[in-house]
Amino acid sequence: MQSNPPIENLVADLFDVVATYQQGSRVAFALAPRFDGARASAALRERLTTAGYDFTLDGAELSWLLIIDPKPKLRVPTLNILLFFLTLLSVYVVPIFLSALTQSMLIIAQQVQAPLEGILDEFRLMALAAPSAWSRTLERMSNGDGIEFTLAIISILFIHEMGHFVASRRRHVITSWPYFIPAPNIIGTFGAIIKSKSPFWNRRDLIEVGAAGPIAGWIVAVFWLIFGLTRSHILPNDAFTPEMIGFSLEGESILMRLATLSTLGVAPDGFSYHLSEGAFAGWVGLLVTAINLLPIGQLDGGHILYGTARRLQHTFAIIALGSLFFLGFVSQMWWVFAVMGLIFGIKHPPTLNDGIRPSRFAVGMAVASLVIFGLSFTPIPFR
Repeated sequence: MQSNPPIENLVADLFDVVATYQQGSRVAFALAPRFDGARASAALRERLTTAGYDFTLDGAELSWLLIIDPKPKLRVPTLNILLFFLTLLSVYVVPIFLSALTQSMLIIAQQVQAPLEGILDEFRLMALAAPSAWSRTLERMSNGDGIEFTLAIISILFIHEMGHFVASRRRHVITSWPYFIPAPNIIGTFGAIIKSKSPFWNRRDLIEVGAAGPIAGWIVAVFWLIFGLTRSHILPNDAFTPEMIGFSLEGESILMRLATLSTLGVAPDGFSYHLSEGAFAGWVGLLVTAINLLPIGQLDGGHILYGTARRLQHTFAIIALGSLFFLGFVSQMWWVFAVMGLIFGIKHPPTLNDGIRPSRFAVGMAVASLVIFGLSFTPIPFR
């Protein structure tokens, strides 16, 4: 990472710097707010705290004094650490439990004489199946199930988010540490997010920060995919049990298709690919990367396309949103992302200085991101 940004850069969008004083190892800034002083000071306090600075900020209305140690310290907040370990636990336990729950529910359903109808019966069946599902979960965990998947998913998410974090620090954009999100779904997480606490100064910074995460995470996902495919097999369809990950190449990404065919060959009729935990995690990584690279609003793809083409981002976002609605008729999960795009907005806001052209390096990162999207997008991930 580059040297720490001048403090003037961190306050420039909130305050005018009236005067600067040296106080030993600290620097004092006399500031005049650009808008409401209370809101500007609150935003500055949050930004400097997130960046790890030791400072005091006092004042009222039109006159404020900032005294700051210009060398920030890397402090990881307790909440971020707690969420990371909760996510680590949920990624390890939840997918195995959900698989075991499905297996237990099927067994109990076969033993029930009366047909099961309605959501109430489903809840009753789940309640009956939960104890045996938990026993199956502990048994599978004792056999080593879930370890490879957990390492793979967490490493993909962690490297993706740290790609954003390191690039933001390099470009003097203040962001939070990653917030990992545990979840009761088939992979045990909703991913991770980073909150921006300062604006993007120009389009070059927007591209570099936006592209660094997907590129870094994608490289890790490809590693796990290739490694996992060497431990995967082709099995008859009737050999699959509920806890096994069955897979076909219908509706798959270009990269997944090429990697699977070159590693395992063609699956004959009546056969499917049995993916190892690492291969499945790699597949998830490709899917999540492609979703992040959609050119919509505040997604990574929205950052990259706005930084590269500015006004064209809105046009491509509309096209992408329409495509998601169309694909939703085949795989309904795309309707969820289309609705989220409408809720959070598809148009990207400008940077503080859109007039600065992106560097060749930034444009290269944008091109690499486009290639990654083309290789990784999965039109029909689930039916």
